[in-house]
Amino acid sequence: MSTKKEIERHHLTSFISNEKLKLLVYGIEDSETPDFIVNIDKKLISIEHTRLINPHLQKVEQYRERIIKNARIRFEEKYSAKLYLLVTFNNIILKSGKVAEEKYTTEVFTLIENIYLCNKDYEFTIHSKNRKAKVSELIESFSVDNTRNFSNWQHFGAYLVDWVDMEWLKDVIEKKENNIERYQKQFYENWLLLVSDFGTKASSHRFDRIDYSGIKTKFDKIYLYSFRADKIEIVK
Repeated sequence: MSTKKEIERHHLTSFISNEKLKLLVYGIEDSETPDFIVNIDKKLISIEHTRLINPHLQKVEQYRERIIKNARIRFEEKYSAKLYLLVTFNNIILKSGKVAEEKYTTEVFTLIENIYLCNKDYEFTIHSKNRKAKVSELIESFSVDNTRNFSNWQHFGAYLVDWVDMEWLKDVIEKKENNIERYQKQFYENWLLLVSDFGTKASSHRFDRIDYSGIKTKFDKIYLYSFRADKIEIVK
């Protein structure tokens, strides 16, 4: 598994390679404060890196993933079958606590166990795609099969991408800005790289048609980089 620094460097490398910027880069140095020192046009630039992930939505996603992971562990402890499962939860507020989590886990496990026991002697692909009604209070839809010879259980579903919360964005920028005072040397410019869009709702934000003039900062340049789309918005 890649380290946090390796992931950040991969983001940075993809960003500075974007054709929109047309940067002439001579070298990248890993650092702590700032996160990176980059030689651009033979000038040393400090770059702070942060991932734009909504903490509330991230907790929801992590909870969903934990429910499915626990159901998978329970299933694989009982059966040797390798199943490929995609499940979509309804857009409801999940209750917290061990009792609720166990209830949700049991619901996913029981659904898949029943399907498996009824079809285990055959190759099967079963899904709820054509159902008009939701599967249950928790589960909107699912697809499960035993034809791929590997095991994968995950939450899957489409989501609307909302515009970035400007007050939250300003707070993220301000926290990173505080690092500038801790730099041990002067740089030609100080940049902030904000990275989003990693394939989850928590990391997906709309930036089009946003007025950034209300953002006041000590950074010389701020870039918003949509990683999967490889698109850049210039904040400053």
